[in-house]
Amino acid sequence: MSWLSESRRGFWGVLLILVGLNTSVAQAQSSGDTERDKIGLVLSGGGAKGAAHIGVLSVLEENRIPVDVITGTSMGAYVGGMYAMGLSAEEVKTRTLAADWQSGYEDRASRNDLVLRRKKQNDDYQVYADIGVDIDGEFQARSGAFQGQGMAVLLRSLTENLPELSSFDNLAIPYRAVATDIAKVEPVVINNGHLATAMQASMTVPGALKPVRWNQHLLVDGGVVNNMPVDAAYQLGADVIIAVDLRDALFSEAELDSALNIIAQLTTYMTNSSADQQRALMQPDDIYLLPEVSFMLAPDFDKMELAYNAGRKVALDALPDLLRYQLPPADYQVYLKHKHDRRSQVIANTAYYIDRIELENNTLRSDQALIALLDLEVSRVVSNEELEQAVNQLNAQDIFARITYQIKQREDENVLVMNINEKSWGPGYLNFKFAFEDDFANRSDFSFGAQYIYTNLTDKGGEWQFEWLLGSWKEVNTEFYFPLDYNKQFYSSFGIGWNREVREFTLTEEQSEEIGFDGKRVIDTEYEHYTGFAETGWNLQPWSAVAVGYRGLSGEVNEIDGIDRQKYTSHGPYLSFVYDDLDNFYFPSHGFMLEAEIGFGKSRSTLNNDDSVEGDNIFYDAQLFKPFSYQRHSLLAIAKAGGSDSEELIPIYVKDLGGLFNLSGFHRYELNGRYRILGTLIYRYRLLDNHFGAFSAPVYIGGSLERGGVWDERSDIGWESSIGAASVYLGVDSPLGPLYFAYGQAEGGESSFYLSVGSTFN
Repeated sequence: MSWLSESRRGFWGVLLILVGLNTSVAQAQSSGDTERDKIGLVLSGGGAKGAAHIGVLSVLEENRIPVDVITGTSMGAYVGGMYAMGLSAEEVKTRTLAADWQSGYEDRASRNDLVLRRKKQNDDYQVYADIGVDIDGEFQARSGAFQGQGMAVLLRSLTENLPELSSFDNLAIPYRAVATDIAKVEPVVINNGHLATAMQASMTVPGALKPVRWNQHLLVDGGVVNNMPVDAAYQLGADVIIAVDLRDALFSEAELDSALNIIAQLTTYMTNSSADQQRALMQPDDIYLLPEVSFMLAPDFDKMELAYNAGRKVALDALPDLLRYQLPPADYQVYLKHKHDRRSQVIANTAYYIDRIELENNTLRSDQALIALLDLEVSRVVSNEELEQAVNQLNAQDIFARITYQIKQREDENVLVMNINEKSWGPGYLNFKFAFEDDFANRSDFSFGAQYIYTNLTDKGGEWQFEWLLGSWKEVNTEFYFPLDYNKQFYSSFGIGWNREVREFTLTEEQSEEIGFDGKRVIDTEYEHYTGFAETGWNLQPWSAVAVGYRGLSGEVNEIDGIDRQKYTSHGPYLSFVYDDLDNFYFPSHGFMLEAEIGFGKSRSTLNNDDSVEGDNIFYDAQLFKPFSYQRHSLLAIAKAGGSDSEELIPIYVKDLGGLFNLSGFHRYELNGRYRILGTLIYRYRLLDNHFGAFSAPVYIGGSLERGGVWDERSDIGWESSIGAASVYLGVDSPLGPLYFAYGQAEGGESSFYLSVGSTFN
């Protein structure tokens, strides 16, 4: 009995000890999980394939598998940084899939945001090459095909413009991004600073995007030197690694048939080799995940949902191994509470009180000029939206490469630190235009032109512009433009130009009689004239301006294959107004454009060296564009009107119609006279989006209805004497400008097929 009693007492004692030990372990885990292994999540680069990382995260969350530290490279640095902020996998997925990743490769402000002067320059010269050429003709190389302005804006938005951090250990989950010091070709672990900048540095594709400077390092994508930073996770204290590798497969020998594929093969080999070196550091209990994403490429952002599903699949398949690190429900709740507490301490604000602005000015402009263009009041609460709008106002000048900002704590002040970099390949830039039109019947026309813009002539942003156009239409123009204040609200400009073009006229019986012929006569003429102007303007808004100026011109009209010649001169003042907030000039979806000019001319003309005709006349011209859109459908309404009351035989201020959408069925410049009225409705349906990463070339189908005419006498203007026309077309908004294949027909039996690239309706 005594032995049994003692045995029972021993049994209960051991049981109490075991219970006590379990209670102690539970308390230890509840007070901070100090007894369990610390799990490090390592995410590789892979562009759009990075959505697979989010799929892996969703499976980890569903199965109560914690993440204690995160490291990532390139897109892995982005996903890791978002999760390190404390967002859930679902929140990261929602933001990532909703983001416009194409905008990350758009440095320029949209057309609607560009200042009015830049809009006009770009509409005239659609091939935006932006080639740097110095005033002495020396070529200036750029540091990357894209400067990363769009990516910086996108990442600031996705990270809620999180302020600078002294350490990324202060995030909800300790985090590191890996990039490459391109000067030393060595890996750099980014451990502090502005989260969006750290992500961007790690994502900066060498050669395609301008490097990011961080702590004296010039950084690009970390993929080549360390595409799967296992070592950085160990350095953060990880005991167990879960690594996700989004590697590309090597091309087969048969596929190595182009220079691009050969270069891609070498890049893929180096990236995979760096990941292999990191994988070799992993321990037996670590977990390596290789999602099946071979169906997509890095720029395939439209396939991110599929990549997300691939990430989920590989994680679900690996659950038997992953579940070793699953936490009990109570412990996982403790983990989440700790994570959410840390998230609340670093959560970003939608607005900040800004005490002052500090510029890191890497431009030829003065601080005063840049502050004026920012137009941002301080000593008040400023929203993130206002900050981005101020950056966009600067970017709309189209002379800056990258504009970034951070909000820094300086003693008891919130300082908005703006880093403004001018284009390193400036201040002279070369753009082009190419236009080709063939009506497959009477006429083929082509033009090739170049535009040179030299900026920073003055501290306020003075410019010199020189343009030359060769081909069927010939022009040479030069202009000087001088803002009168730092805000560029008022300006003055002056310039001269030369122009030569061929136009067709149908002379009335009376006009034919003047040059010794009977009856109506159709003649081909060549206009050649010189112009000069000086004007002062007021930029009412970035999208509207009014100007007053004085213009003079001198030229002659020669009959082609004939002897008749008319010389003329004219000079006088003019007043112009422009309002233009169209999102696209040739394929607009929203906005409105109105251009109007009225002037007074004192003219003199001489026909075949006979007596001169002198007179005072008023000339005017206006055109209006208004698009209406619904989903993939658009309707563009165009109205044009203009004329002059001069009395010379061939009008000095000639108005024309002809060509696609300008009385389709006629060729360009076929209808000419003193007065012009045209109304056009152009319908289009967006058939294909055609996103190609850095650019897009959407395809449209549609048609037009047109009514209008040109007249020599105001009394002849009327509906009965006007002409109806229509067209059907296939159009492409290409990088070379609008491309059309169309058929047009006008009343009277005029019809034509059109193939055109470049400018269509002016």
